[in-house]
Amino acid sequence: MNIDNAVIFNYALTIREQHLDTFGHVNNATYLTLFEEARWELITQNGYGLSYIRETGLGPTILEINIKFLKELRLRQEIVIESRMISYEGKIGKIEQKMLRNVEECCIAEFTVALFSVKERKLVLPTPEWLKAIGL
Repeated sequence: MNIDNAVIFNYALTIREQHLDTFGHVNNATYLTLFEEARWELITQNGYGLSYIRETGLGPTILEINIKFLKELRLRQEIVIESRMISYEGKIGKIEQKMLRNVEECCIAEFTVALFSVKERKLVLPTPEWLKAIGL
């Protein structure tokens, strides 16, 4: 599938107290929570929110994660999470997400994703609605 024109979605947020660990920077598990928050915002804004998933029985699932922690994030820093699809072949897609402080890359993650049918309990081919939701 051609993803050359994949939409880049930006999600801005401020690092809050609940994001920190005892070292005073963002806890490693919290990075995954923040990336997930950005992905939900992306698909919800594109008409594929939780109510639509419950209605259709088709929703996103994560198959694999590769994450690189590059720079620490600290309290009250403003960041942007940039999300974009980098590939989609058959039933399997890859989305890249970056946490940026200004233009500095602080964390980069690649998620292998798919569309999952709750009724059939298996991965399914992406629907046009799903492709629109993820920016393709």
